[in-house]
Amino acid sequence: MTAGTVTFSVQVGSGGFAIARAVAEKLGYRYYDWEVTSQAAEMAGVSPDIVAASERVPGFIERIMRRLATAPVLSTEEAVLEPAPAMVVSAVQSLTLDDYRQLIERVVREIADKGEAVLVGHAAQAILAGRSSIFKVLVLGSLQKRAERLAAEQHTTVEAALTAIKQSDKDRAELFKRVYRIDWLDAAVYDLCVNTDNVPSEVSVEAVVAAARNMP
Repeated sequence: MTAGTVTFSVQVGSGGFAIARAVAEKLGYRYYDWEVTSQAAEMAGVSPDIVAASERVPGFIERIMRRLATAPVLSTEEAVLEPAPAMVVSAVQSLTLDDYRQLIERVVREIADKGEAVLVGHAAQAILAGRSSIFKVLVLGSLQKRAERLAAEQHTTVEAALTAIKQSDKDRAELFKRVYRIDWLDAAVYDLCVNTDNVPSEVSVEAVVAAARNMP
């Protein structure tokens, strides 16, 4: 049996996004990544950045609101790093972080219901746990290899890439533990784990496609 939906959980710098796209092309499935966030944001009537923030950093909007309560005027640096206060206030007045995540979960389930999809991120491996015809993939790699790859992609230093990756790993681990009560790097959560340190991307793609086409 061929999987109706393939989910990808990807460590930053692992090259997993390219692998997921290639798998979608070979299976003839639609690729979903940012589209999930956009659809959820459209339902909520807010900027996609607001919805994305609720996934990336636990307590993001709550921290902004506490800052607004004590410091009404953002510095120039803060204004660059954070959403405009008016946007945040408007969003928080109507929806909570849990509301945003529930909308994302709804979009993920609707995509899985239609099938023939490759879903990257958005905790799809947890949201769709227990469903049949879902093939769950984890793409990971060592910290150093990921930092080198990310630095080359982003034209930055390995040190800067290391800092970004460590923060991303920490935020994601906290989010999954708090919201879904799982360790997102636990191999038992997935049907296939791919370490890209020594496995070429094309080999990883073929392995995922073969496994997804031959589910029990």
